[in-house]
This record gives sequence, C-alpha cells and structure tokens, in this order.
Amino acid sequence: MKQLLLIVFFSILCGNIAMAQRYYIRKAIEKDMEKKHAADKQKGEDAVDERLDTWEANDKASREKISPFPTMSMSMVIEYPEKPKNNVTLDYYFKNYECASVFKMQKENSGIDRMIMNFKAGTSTMLMTDRKGKKTGMTMELKNYDWVAKNAVNKSNKMLEDGDATITATDEYKTIEGFKCRKYLYEDQNYKSDMWVSNQVGMDYMQFNQAAYSAFANAKNQNNNAYYKAGIHGVVIQHHMYPKGGRSEEAIMTLKNIKSGYAPDEMFSSAGYEVTKMPSMKELWKASQDD
Repeated sequence: MKQLLLIVFFSILCGNIAMAQRYYIRKAIEKDMEKKHAADKQKGEDAVDERLDTWEANDKASREKISPFPTMSMSMVIEYPEKPKNNVTLDYYFKNYECASVFKMQKENSGIDRMIMNFKAGTSTMLMTDRKGKKTGMTMELKNYDWVAKNAVNKSNKMLEDGDATITATDEYKTIEGFKCRKYLYEDQNYKSDMWVSNQVGMDYMQFNQAAYSAFANAKNQNNNAYYKAGIHGVVIQHHMYPKGGRSEEAIMTLKNIKSGYAPDEMFSSAGYEVTKMPSMKELWKASQDD
C-alpha cells in the first residue's frame, strides 16, 4: 500500500514541488561543491554538469525497459472509520505506458481534475480547474520526483530487509470485489496491517511499481523489491491498516470497480487545458547558478 499511496502523495504535492526543488537543488549542489571542489568552482560546476548528464542518460535507459500496462481501470477507495470526512477516492485508468488518476476528496474539492503519468515519456501532467473555471496544467519530468520517491521506497524496502518490518503469508482466503484473495500480514514499529492479495486481476501489483521505480528511482528492478520477494505477486485488493501508539487513525484501502479493457482515451488527454512545461532538473541547475 505504501507504494500505491505514493501516487496520492504525488498528486497532492505536485503543485508545490517545483519551487522547493530549485532551492534544495541549489543548496545541495553548493554544499557538494564546497566539499569536493572548494578550490575550483568551475571544476565543481563541470562535475555537476557531468553528473546531471549521466543521470539523464540513466533515466532514458530505464524508461526503455518499461513494459506497457494492460488496458483497465479501477477505483482506490481509502476510508478512515474514525474520520469518514477524510475519505478519499482515486479513479485509475491504465493504457499502454500511461496511468491517469482522478482524485476525489469527500470533504472538499481539491481543484485537481486528474494526473496523467506517461512512464515511457517520463512525464507527469497535472490538470486543474480553478474556482473561476479556468483550466490549466503543468507537465514535469518524472525524474524530478526522484528525491521524494527514492527515499520513501528505499526506506520501506530497507525496513523489510533489515527485519524492522515483516510480511507473512497466511493460508486464509476470501473473496473481495469478486476476486479470490490471500491474506498477508504486515507489521512494523508503527503499524499492523492485513493485506488481501489476488492474482486474478490481470495486472501484477509489481508491474506498476516497476514503472515507478524506473521513472522515480533510477531503474531498481522489480525483483529487488522486498514486497515482491515476500511473495506479493498479485494486486492488493484490500489493505486494512491498524496504527500503533495513536500515531494516526485506522485506514482501509479497497480497490473497487475493476474493469478490464476499459480506459477512455479522453482520460489521457489534456485538450482544453493551458498546459505549462516545468523546467528539467538540468534547467533548474542552470537557473540556480544565476541566483
């Protein structure tokens, strides 16, 4: 669920991330240059240029390995039994190398119409409508999210690999949303959870993560993922999370309305929106030198 909830996180965060990136990129690079090239600023800047060129080349190579999605749609419903006003629904549409998501909050309109991720092109487009009805959007390179996603994904995997979290398969089965599911138990220092996994959906749970890793985290192979090693090869149909120590509220994630072969072309279109392309990481670096 943590990997799936990354998409919720990206949908919400996308609007704020670009401004923060420019500041953090500049500070990180300045600090790195002070350590390695304090006596030669030009040498340091050349080293950064080389690093960014290598990063972009690796990103391109990673995207070439991505497999297309099966054409399908589904709704992810996240419910909070203690605070139902915080319930969230995300409608997902998959086709070829794209994933479109529609974000719906129960308590208010987020202003975000949908998010379109093209893993082959390495882009993410957020489409919005303001209160006056103006339709705008912005497109960013997926690798610009690397510093967020890489840390989140690697932390989750490391906890499992180090024994700070466990996944245990059980022999308990039940049918959820028409799919036969097997129960897995997850536990770490903050949560206990029940994961109900089905291999009857037509999409492997890790297929999306493979694309996400390639786009966000420099092509980590899906077989290196701790969830995959633990035997979760299907789709998590339902995930019931029980927090420890009052850290947060109980949450239930359920995939509903799963339809094979259904993903309307208009869900992947930005027609009617005024879309702005955000600068690449290299362009941000160049701009930071002028600040």
